[in-house]
Amino acid sequence: MPIVVENTHSWKKIERSFYEYKEDLFQVMKENHQKNPNRRIGVILGSSRSGEFDTKLISRFVANTDTYNFAAPFGPISFQYYWMERILSEDIPIAYFMVEIDPLLFTKSAIQYSLNGSYETSFVLTHMDLYRENKGDPWTVSSNGFSVDEVETYFLKKLFALYKYPLDFGAIKANNQNIEIGFVPGLSANITGKEHKRDFLSKILMANRELLGAMPNEIKFANADFFLEKDAENMFETYLNPFQISITQIYFFKQMIQITQDKNIPVIFYYPVVAPPLRSRMEKNSLLADFQKATSALVLESKQKYKADFRIVDPSQDSRWTCKDFVDSLHLSGACFPNLLPILFQSIP
Repeated sequence: MPIVVENTHSWKKIERSFYEYKEDLFQVMKENHQKNPNRRIGVILGSSRSGEFDTKLISRFVANTDTYNFAAPFGPISFQYYWMERILSEDIPIAYFMVEIDPLLFTKSAIQYSLNGSYETSFVLTHMDLYRENKGDPWTVSSNGFSVDEVETYFLKKLFALYKYPLDFGAIKANNQNIEIGFVPGLSANITGKEHKRDFLSKILMANRELLGAMPNEIKFANADFFLEKDAENMFETYLNPFQISITQIYFFKQMIQITQDKNIPVIFYYPVVAPPLRSRMEKNSLLADFQKATSALVLESKQKYKADFRIVDPSQDSRWTCKDFVDSLHLSGACFPNLLPILFQSIP
């Protein structure tokens, strides 16, 4: 019940809401299509690093097209494929998909948020891998979807509210107290944590209608080098050392290629830019090179064999990428997104 969730679930945790509110965005898409059936539709799929791409800016490069942004925090490939499949099940003219891929979204831990607030039960049951092989090259291992552990976690969260929303008395207290302002101890705003979150969620709903799912990035500055270095170290050690690639995500990536290849839909496969300290760590031991080699090989095979309309874009290798201000090791400053647009979208007809 919403009244219980807003009092017990920490007001600081908003990731789950981004996933759940994609259902609202999907309804907005269908309603807008009914009103304007001649408008083509583009779709952004990915993590929070793609959340700022909005339809108004993209329309300068892709005419007569509304772009809906289905990106969510740490949005793994399985989540991206889930929405790709649902969107394609509707009678909607798709102009293109943009798919964000990098090693982080292919890790075993990337699925954590999406198991909390996404997927229909029928989708999970259809893509359930009961007899998974865990030996050999993960890119060639036979798979049918979610592992047994992932399916178990999904149903535990689906069936038991306290498993999905563990009771935290500290969160209950914080939700009903006035939040502190910035870094000034004892100084608080005249608004409780749950009221602040309620206001933020209303902004997501507004963004679904005004920016078609994109969330404006108001952070326009570059963080200090020492902070980026520390954040990169933490991010790398938490998720990539060691790099445990998920067979589940590889399976859904192959499904993504298959479904768009069969329908002859243009797809931009986007390797997101990261701050130099994190990229240098990802380049050690060929982690990044091996990942890009494996993913690009699958894309190029389909492009060559089936004449699929696929493009692979890595702005970090493009001389036109000149705005390189980062808020943290993963997220580009909001001021730099216009610099990426011509690199990503100029080739879409």
